[in-house]
Amino acid sequence: MDKKVTISDIARDAGVSLATVSRVLNQKGAVRESTGSRVLASAQKLGYEMPTESEPRSAEGGLLLFCVPSIGNHFYNEVFDGAQTSAQRLGYQFLLYEGHINRSTLPALQSLIRHTHAQGVVTVNHIAAEVLVKLESLVPVIQCCEFNEALDRSYVSIDDVKASSDAVEYLYSLGRRKIAFLNGPGQYKYARHRMQGYLRGLEKVGLPFDERLVVNLPDVRSKVAISAAMQLINSDDRPDAFFTASDVFACAVIRAAYLAGFRVPGDLLVVGFDNIDITSTSVPSITTVNQPKLQLGFSACEILIEKIQNPSVPPKKVILETEMIIRESTLV
Repeated sequence: MDKKVTISDIARDAGVSLATVSRVLNQKGAVRESTGSRVLASAQKLGYEMPTESEPRSAEGGLLLFCVPSIGNHFYNEVFDGAQTSAQRLGYQFLLYEGHINRSTLPALQSLIRHTHAQGVVTVNHIAAEVLVKLESLVPVIQCCEFNEALDRSYVSIDDVKASSDAVEYLYSLGRRKIAFLNGPGQYKYARHRMQGYLRGLEKVGLPFDERLVVNLPDVRSKVAISAAMQLINSDDRPDAFFTASDVFACAVIRAAYLAGFRVPGDLLVVGFDNIDITSTSVPSITTVNQPKLQLGFSACEILIEKIQNPSVPPKKVILETEMIIRESTLV
């Protein structure tokens, strides 16, 4: 069976983003003429089957599930949008499912899959290995952002270790020597890897690790993070910079600094993670590590649909690039 050409294949060949390929193929949104020509040339070269007005976009189609632990986390919005864009191109639709996936909740999720006849799942949840295996016995599953490192399964994610190390090195380059770290709960892959990156960054610039500068928070909530940041800011050995594993935490640090009478970026520099909308509207605006959220969802859905249409396809492990977005919270 010949491998179906995907938008990801075209993007790699043309040297553009998945969103650009989608705009060109669907004729939605502005794209430079030269870029559009390059995308179409790559599509033709690779043998991509272009849909016509009289021809349905896919002989397949159906319902897919997009699983998130909480719809209150704004990071997931754009990831879902990317997945939905990919799904609609091939005649599929997503149903959004909110909730943690574990031994106690799995039966309800399995029942939902059976009753809706869902054909596959994209999940950004942390899932234990034995639970993931049971879920896969029912439908194909693709992990997005979070993934279980113990299993040889398909996923789309980022290199949290490198991105976090780069953030620490960036703060060091600005003259900061007491870099605190607000992190999330350790059961999540992103939190473990960002901790590894923080430690790697300290090692690379020659700073000692001080456990007093690290706080692992139980969840991504502002109130808890403000309290943790206040304790660090008001300590005798106050940090001169914060790297945080979430933009929500970064906003909390800025609020805590204001309440304690310190200035950002004057007294403290702050770097967040994710690049959600609040980072550009916050005062000051927040320097952050940008995750390619649309692309994460888009790629995960493409891999899922490929798995649905060809169950024998081997696992795909896709790591997407991040970038540092420099804003006011580090402009000294």
